[in-house]
Amino acid sequence: MSENALTLDCREGGAGNGQGGISSSIWRQYLTLVNLSIRRYLFTRYMWVLLGLGLIPVFFTGLYCLTRLVGPLPYSAPYIQLNAILQGMFRFFYIHFIIFFVANIFGFSLLRKEIDDRTLHHLLLQPVNKSTVILSKYIGFLIVTWILLSVTFLISYVLLFAPYGIRSLMTDLFEHGRVVSLVKECMVMLLALAMYGAFSMVMGTIFKTAWFGLVFYLWETGLPYLPSTMKFFTFSHYFQALTPEKSAIPPKMFEMYGEFPSPLRCYITLGIILAFLTALTVFLIRRCECKYSES
Repeated sequence: MSENALTLDCREGGAGNGQGGISSSIWRQYLTLVNLSIRRYLFTRYMWVLLGLGLIPVFFTGLYCLTRLVGPLPYSAPYIQLNAILQGMFRFFYIHFIIFFVANIFGFSLLRKEIDDRTLHHLLLQPVNKSTVILSKYIGFLIVTWILLSVTFLISYVLLFAPYGIRSLMTDLFEHGRVVSLVKECMVMLLALAMYGAFSMVMGTIFKTAWFGLVFYLWETGLPYLPSTMKFFTFSHYFQALTPEKSAIPPKMFEMYGEFPSPLRCYITLGIILAFLTALTVFLIRRCECKYSES
Protein backbone atom coordinates (compact mmCIF):
# COMPACT_ATOMS: atom_id res chain seq x y z
CA MET A 1 0.00 0.00 0.00
CA SER A 2 1.43 3.35 -0.99
CA GLU A 3 1.54 6.46 1.16
CA ASN A 4 -0.93 8.23 -1.15
CA ALA A 5 -3.38 5.37 -0.76
CA LEU A 6 -2.94 5.47 3.00
CA THR A 7 -3.55 9.23 3.05
CA LEU A 8 -6.65 8.92 0.87
CA ASP A 9 -8.06 6.14 3.02
CA CYS A 10 -7.53 8.14 6.22
CA ARG A 11 -9.15 11.24 4.73
CA GLU A 12 -12.16 9.25 3.55
CA GLY A 13 -12.46 7.83 7.05
CA GLY A 14 -12.89 11.33 8.44
CA ALA A 15 -15.92 12.04 6.23
CA GLY A 16 -18.36 10.41 8.67
CA ASN A 17 -20.72 12.63 10.71
CA GLY A 18 -21.36 12.38 14.44
CA GLN A 19 -19.78 10.27 17.13
CA GLY A 20 -20.31 7.07 15.15
CA GLY A 21 -18.48 8.52 12.17
CA ILE A 22 -15.56 9.63 14.35
CA SER A 23 -15.25 6.20 15.97
CA SER A 24 -15.42 4.51 12.58
CA SER A 25 -12.75 6.86 11.26
CA ILE A 26 -10.39 6.13 14.17
CA TRP A 27 -10.76 2.37 13.79
CA ARG A 28 -10.27 2.62 10.02
CA GLN A 29 -7.09 4.62 10.55
CA TYR A 30 -5.73 2.08 13.03
CA LEU A 31 -6.56 -0.89 10.81
CA THR A 32 -5.04 0.77 7.76
CA LEU A 33 -1.82 1.73 9.53
CA VAL A 34 -1.48 -1.65 11.26
CA ASN A 35 -2.02 -3.42 7.95
CA LEU A 36 0.62 -1.23 6.32
CA SER A 37 3.09 -1.91 9.14
CA ILE A 38 2.55 -5.68 8.92
CA ARG A 39 3.11 -5.70 5.18
CA ARG A 40 6.29 -3.66 5.56
CA TYR A 41 7.66 -6.01 8.24
CA LEU A 42 7.04 -9.06 6.07
CA PHE A 43 9.45 -7.77 3.43
CA THR A 44 12.34 -6.51 5.53
CA ARG A 45 15.60 -8.16 6.51
CA TYR A 46 14.39 -8.31 10.09
CA MET A 47 11.99 -11.08 9.08
CA TRP A 48 15.01 -13.30 8.39
CA VAL A 49 16.19 -12.68 11.96
CA LEU A 50 12.72 -13.56 13.25
CA LEU A 51 12.54 -16.72 11.16
CA GLY A 52 16.08 -17.76 12.06
CA LEU A 53 15.58 -17.39 15.80
CA GLY A 54 12.05 -18.77 15.77
CA LEU A 55 13.02 -21.93 13.91
CA ILE A 56 15.90 -22.86 16.23
CA PRO A 57 13.67 -24.75 18.72
CA VAL A 58 11.82 -26.40 15.83
CA PHE A 59 15.16 -27.66 14.50
CA PHE A 60 16.23 -29.17 17.83
CA THR A 61 12.86 -30.71 18.63
CA GLY A 62 12.83 -32.09 15.08
CA LEU A 63 16.17 -33.77 15.77
CA TYR A 64 14.76 -35.18 19.01
CA CYS A 65 11.77 -36.52 17.09
CA LEU A 66 14.02 -38.25 14.54
CA THR A 67 16.21 -39.85 17.21
CA ARG A 68 13.12 -41.19 19.01
CA LEU A 69 11.70 -42.58 15.78
CA VAL A 70 14.93 -44.44 15.02
CA GLY A 71 15.37 -46.01 18.46
CA PRO A 72 12.96 -48.16 20.52
CA LEU A 73 10.14 -46.31 22.28
CA PRO A 74 8.56 -47.00 25.66
CA TYR A 75 4.99 -48.22 25.79
CA SER A 76 3.67 -44.74 26.61
CA ALA A 77 5.00 -41.21 26.38
CA PRO A 78 7.11 -40.00 29.34
CA TYR A 79 4.86 -37.01 30.00
CA ILE A 80 6.81 -35.60 32.95
CA GLN A 81 10.10 -35.74 31.07
CA LEU A 82 8.70 -34.21 27.88
CA ASN A 83 6.93 -31.40 29.73
CA ALA A 84 10.13 -30.67 31.66
CA ILE A 85 11.96 -30.32 28.35
CA LEU A 86 9.25 -28.03 26.99
CA GLN A 87 9.16 -25.89 30.15
CA GLY A 88 12.92 -25.53 30.19
CA MET A 89 12.87 -24.54 26.54
CA PHE A 90 10.10 -22.00 27.10
CA ARG A 91 11.40 -20.42 30.30
CA PHE A 92 15.06 -20.19 29.38
CA PHE A 93 15.33 -20.43 25.61
CA TYR A 94 12.24 -18.48 24.53
CA ILE A 95 11.93 -15.83 27.25
CA HIS A 96 15.63 -15.26 27.93
CA PHE A 97 16.91 -15.59 24.37
CA ILE A 98 14.55 -15.73 21.39
CA ILE A 99 11.87 -13.32 22.59
CA PHE A 100 14.41 -10.96 24.12
CA PHE A 101 16.47 -10.54 20.95
CA VAL A 102 13.50 -10.51 18.56
CA ALA A 103 11.76 -7.81 20.61
CA ASN A 104 14.94 -5.76 21.00
CA ILE A 105 15.86 -5.92 17.31
CA PHE A 106 12.37 -5.06 16.09
CA GLY A 107 11.67 -2.57 18.88
CA PHE A 108 14.93 -0.69 18.43
CA SER A 109 14.48 -0.38 14.66
CA LEU A 110 10.78 0.48 14.93
CA LEU A 111 11.41 4.25 14.83
CA ARG A 112 15.21 4.41 14.79
CA LYS A 113 15.31 3.28 11.16
CA GLU A 114 12.83 6.00 10.18
CA ILE A 115 15.00 8.61 11.91
CA ASP A 116 18.27 7.38 10.38
CA ASP A 117 16.78 7.10 6.88
CA ARG A 118 15.12 10.53 7.25
CA THR A 119 11.73 9.09 6.42
CA LEU A 120 10.09 9.88 9.75
CA HIS A 121 8.35 12.92 8.32
CA HIS A 122 6.52 10.69 5.78
CA LEU A 123 4.84 8.95 8.69
CA LEU A 124 4.18 11.98 10.85
CA LEU A 125 2.78 14.09 8.00
CA GLN A 126 -0.10 11.65 7.51
CA PRO A 127 -3.52 13.17 8.33
CA VAL A 128 -3.77 11.12 11.53
CA ASN A 129 -2.68 11.60 15.12
CA LYS A 130 1.05 11.00 15.61
CA SER A 131 0.48 8.68 18.56
CA THR A 132 -1.81 6.62 16.30
CA VAL A 133 1.02 6.18 13.80
CA ILE A 134 3.50 5.10 16.48
CA LEU A 135 1.09 2.71 18.22
CA SER A 136 0.05 1.20 14.87
CA LYS A 137 3.66 0.37 14.04
CA TYR A 138 4.08 -1.11 17.50
CA ILE A 139 0.93 -3.23 17.19
CA GLY A 140 2.04 -4.41 13.75
CA PHE A 141 5.35 -5.57 15.24
CA LEU A 142 3.51 -7.47 18.00
CA ILE A 143 1.17 -9.22 15.56
CA VAL A 144 3.93 -10.39 13.23
CA THR A 145 6.36 -11.57 15.90
CA TRP A 146 3.79 -13.12 18.25
CA ILE A 147 2.06 -15.18 15.57
CA LEU A 148 5.29 -16.59 14.18
CA LEU A 149 6.87 -17.38 17.56
CA SER A 150 3.64 -18.90 18.88
CA VAL A 151 3.44 -21.14 15.81
CA THR A 152 7.04 -22.31 16.20
CA PHE A 153 6.45 -22.99 19.92
CA LEU A 154 3.36 -25.09 19.17
CA ILE A 155 5.19 -26.96 16.40
CA SER A 156 8.01 -27.72 18.84
CA TYR A 157 5.47 -29.11 21.31
CA VAL A 158 3.91 -31.36 18.66
CA LEU A 159 7.35 -32.60 17.54
CA LEU A 160 8.21 -33.62 21.11
CA PHE A 161 5.15 -35.87 21.31
CA ALA A 162 5.05 -36.95 17.65
CA PRO A 163 7.15 -40.14 18.12
CA TYR A 164 4.67 -41.44 20.69
CA GLY A 165 1.61 -41.11 18.48
CA ILE A 166 -1.48 -38.96 18.26
CA ARG A 167 -3.11 -40.66 21.22
CA SER A 168 -0.32 -39.58 23.56
CA LEU A 169 -0.55 -36.05 22.20
CA MET A 170 -4.32 -35.91 22.77
CA THR A 171 -3.92 -37.34 26.27
CA ASP A 172 -1.44 -34.66 27.24
CA LEU A 173 -3.49 -31.89 25.67
CA PHE A 174 -6.91 -32.68 27.10
CA GLU A 175 -6.63 -35.21 29.94
CA HIS A 176 -3.58 -33.57 31.49
CA GLY A 177 -4.88 -30.08 30.73
CA ARG A 178 -1.89 -29.09 28.64
CA VAL A 179 -4.00 -27.13 26.15
CA VAL A 180 -4.76 -24.50 28.81
CA SER A 181 -1.07 -24.19 29.69
CA LEU A 182 -0.15 -23.71 26.03
CA VAL A 183 -2.62 -20.85 25.70
CA LYS A 184 -1.24 -19.20 28.85
CA GLU A 185 2.33 -19.61 27.63
CA CYS A 186 1.49 -17.98 24.32
CA MET A 187 -0.03 -15.06 26.22
CA VAL A 188 3.15 -14.75 28.30
CA MET A 189 5.08 -14.62 25.02
CA LEU A 190 2.87 -11.76 23.84
CA LEU A 191 3.41 -9.90 27.11
CA ALA A 192 7.19 -10.43 26.93
CA LEU A 193 7.30 -9.17 23.34
CA ALA A 194 5.23 -6.13 24.32
CA MET A 195 7.43 -5.20 27.29
CA TYR A 196 10.83 -5.81 25.71
CA GLY A 197 9.67 -4.20 22.47
CA ALA A 198 8.37 -1.07 24.22
CA PHE A 199 11.60 -0.67 26.20
CA SER A 200 13.74 -1.03 23.07
CA MET A 201 11.47 1.36 21.17
CA VAL A 202 12.21 4.03 23.77
CA MET A 203 15.94 3.28 23.60
CA GLY A 204 15.79 3.50 19.80
CA THR A 205 14.53 7.07 19.99
CA ILE A 206 17.38 8.04 22.34
CA PHE A 207 20.43 6.11 21.08
CA LYS A 208 21.73 5.53 17.58
CA THR A 209 23.28 2.16 18.40
CA ALA A 210 21.91 -0.77 20.38
CA TRP A 211 24.79 -0.99 22.87
CA PHE A 212 22.30 -0.89 25.73
CA GLY A 213 21.01 -4.31 24.63
CA LEU A 214 24.02 -6.14 26.06
CA VAL A 215 23.67 -4.47 29.47
CA PHE A 216 19.91 -5.07 29.44
CA TYR A 217 20.42 -8.73 28.49
CA LEU A 218 22.90 -9.32 31.32
CA TRP A 219 20.47 -7.69 33.75
CA GLU A 220 17.50 -9.81 32.64
CA THR A 221 19.35 -13.14 32.46
CA GLY A 222 21.03 -12.44 35.80
CA LEU A 223 17.65 -12.69 37.54
CA PRO A 224 18.45 -15.84 39.60
CA TYR A 225 21.60 -14.25 40.98
CA LEU A 226 20.20 -10.84 41.93
CA PRO A 227 19.30 -9.94 45.54
CA SER A 228 15.64 -10.58 46.33
CA THR A 229 14.72 -6.88 46.37
CA MET A 230 16.33 -6.33 42.97
CA LYS A 231 14.46 -9.17 41.25
CA PHE A 232 11.29 -7.05 41.11
CA PHE A 233 13.11 -4.55 38.87
CA THR A 234 13.42 -7.09 36.04
CA PHE A 235 10.76 -7.96 33.48
CA SER A 236 11.82 -11.58 33.54
CA HIS A 237 10.77 -11.99 37.18
CA TYR A 238 7.15 -11.25 36.25
CA PHE A 239 7.22 -13.45 33.13
CA GLN A 240 8.49 -16.38 35.18
CA ALA A 241 5.74 -15.76 37.75
CA LEU A 242 3.02 -15.81 35.07
CA THR A 243 4.32 -18.91 33.28
CA PRO A 244 2.31 -22.03 34.26
CA GLU A 245 3.58 -25.58 34.85
CA LYS A 246 6.02 -24.61 37.61
CA SER A 247 6.18 -28.23 38.80
CA ALA A 248 8.26 -29.14 35.72
CA ILE A 249 11.20 -27.01 36.91
CA PRO A 250 13.54 -28.18 39.71
CA PRO A 251 12.64 -26.56 43.08
CA LYS A 252 16.24 -25.36 43.51
CA MET A 253 15.82 -23.11 40.47
CA PHE A 254 12.77 -21.45 42.02
CA GLU A 255 14.72 -20.89 45.21
CA MET A 256 17.11 -18.82 43.10
CA TYR A 257 14.21 -16.96 41.49
CA GLY A 258 12.77 -16.03 44.88
CA GLU A 259 9.17 -15.45 45.87
CA PHE A 260 6.97 -14.67 42.87
CA PRO A 261 4.38 -11.87 42.94
CA SER A 262 0.71 -12.70 42.39
CA PRO A 263 -0.67 -12.66 38.82
CA LEU A 264 -2.71 -9.54 39.62
CA ARG A 265 0.36 -7.69 40.82
CA CYS A 266 2.25 -8.81 37.71
CA TYR A 267 -0.40 -7.50 35.33
CA ILE A 268 -0.82 -4.19 37.19
CA THR A 269 2.94 -3.56 37.40
CA LEU A 270 3.65 -4.48 33.78
CA GLY A 271 0.60 -2.55 32.57
CA ILE A 272 1.77 0.65 34.29
CA ILE A 273 5.29 0.23 32.90
CA LEU A 274 3.98 -0.44 29.39
CA ALA A 275 1.75 2.66 29.46
CA PHE A 276 4.70 4.76 30.65
CA LEU A 277 7.05 3.43 27.96
CA THR A 278 4.59 4.02 25.11
CA ALA A 279 3.77 7.52 26.37
CA LEU A 280 7.49 8.28 26.68
CA THR A 281 8.05 7.10 23.10
CA VAL A 282 5.35 9.44 21.79
CA PHE A 283 6.84 12.34 23.78
CA LEU A 284 10.38 11.68 22.51
CA ILE A 285 9.27 11.32 18.89
CA ARG A 286 7.39 14.63 19.08
CA ARG A 287 10.60 16.31 20.22
CA CYS A 288 12.61 14.44 17.62
CA GLU A 289 10.22 15.69 14.96
CA CYS A 290 11.03 19.32 15.79
CA LYS A 291 14.79 18.78 15.59
CA TYR A 292 14.35 16.70 12.49
CA SER A 293 12.39 19.36 10.61
CA GLU A 294 14.97 22.02 11.44
CA SER A 295 17.95 20.05 10.11
